[in-house]
Amino acid sequence: MPWSVYLALKQLFPPGKRFPAFALVSIVGVAIGVCSLLVVQTVMNGYAREHRENIQRMYGHVIVRNIDDGFISDYRAVAEKLERVPGVVAAAPYAEGQVMVKNGDTPALPFVRGIDLEQEDKVIPVRRNIVAGTLDALDDDRVVLGSELARQLRVRFTRGYETADGKRVPARVLPGQVLEIYSPTMISDLQREEVPLPVELEVCGIFESGYRPADESTIIVSLRRMQELYGLGKSVHGIRLRVADAEGATAMLPAVNAALPRGLRAFSWMSVNWNFLQAVQFEKTMLFFLMFIITLVASFSIASTLFSAVVKRSREIGILGALGGRPRQILTIFAAQGLFVGAIGYGFGCLLTFAIVAGRDRIVAFINSIFGDGEMIQTQYMFSQIPVHYSAADFVIAAAFTLATTTVAGLIPAIWAARRKPAEAMRES
Repeated sequence: MPWSVYLALKQLFPPGKRFPAFALVSIVGVAIGVCSLLVVQTVMNGYAREHRENIQRMYGHVIVRNIDDGFISDYRAVAEKLERVPGVVAAAPYAEGQVMVKNGDTPALPFVRGIDLEQEDKVIPVRRNIVAGTLDALDDDRVVLGSELARQLRVRFTRGYETADGKRVPARVLPGQVLEIYSPTMISDLQREEVPLPVELEVCGIFESGYRPADESTIIVSLRRMQELYGLGKSVHGIRLRVADAEGATAMLPAVNAALPRGLRAFSWMSVNWNFLQAVQFEKTMLFFLMFIITLVASFSIASTLFSAVVKRSREIGILGALGGRPRQILTIFAAQGLFVGAIGYGFGCLLTFAIVAGRDRIVAFINSIFGDGEMIQTQYMFSQIPVHYSAADFVIAAAFTLATTTVAGLIPAIWAARRKPAEAMRES
């Protein structure tokens, strides 16, 4: 080990003495900065990943639409042709639009989605999200609701639970609950001075995806019922595709578009939600730089403390120069101290990050018990709990930025110390 590095360690952590306040405060400052940076990035990664997965689960990987009149008439032939495109796993037709729903005196304005149950299972895992009732009972006279929408409409259902003797009671929807549905096509009945009669559908299931916008504003009906509600005849609004590589959906578009007849065009889930995904990425980037300011503040603290150490050790610096110590070696002593503080602070910051992320739900519950009502995550960020996702790239970038800033913070006083002449340093002491 070079003597300059050994001396840097000895000055930073003097043997046989109490842990120096300079090292403690500097390491804690760096650790807090690193922890803030990594916690924010890990949570933002979780939000971004959950949003992407929810978009894929609810809307498919590729959407085919008619860019001329908005309807696809011969959708079965188109779907069969698309399923022969390499990389396409399955295709499912859909029709969707907004309706008014009433349960007694309780109204709502959700989006209704008409699906072909057999094909939909191959593209979107709706069945996996059913928490009460069953999707198999869905037909032209029944409907499936999102869990939040069901609560708004006061639809009664029970979740599964285990009795005291160990028996499992399945979740179920209480029978006989009928919703009245009014579609926009009923306006024509009013124009003809006819009284529009609502379509009555019985609730047969409740789904919960964990994605609040879908859970509070979506109902699912059969495709034939949706075609009747919107007067589509035998047409649909579009076709959803599931592809082998969801992240490579954009690369699939040329092959898919080549298989489509004139007037139809395919869009990837990323292009349909481009503005939203870019906003999430921009928020993550801005939060990275805002949190990095904390590390910069800690670096300035390191620089100011090392300046004090240089002034205090002017005589020692002069003696080292008189004994043959080169300016580069003297510079290494103080620059290495900044590097060591950054490395140790980064390590403790990572450990603190893991601890906070592991206990994030308890921390949020405690904060909400003091300042909120416990619904902040659901109402503001549309998730039932805080999602997280560790990214090795974030840890590498945080390490590079932290070590670079703390080393530079040590270099500034180190350069000043290295440029001093031995005689001048000894005389000023």
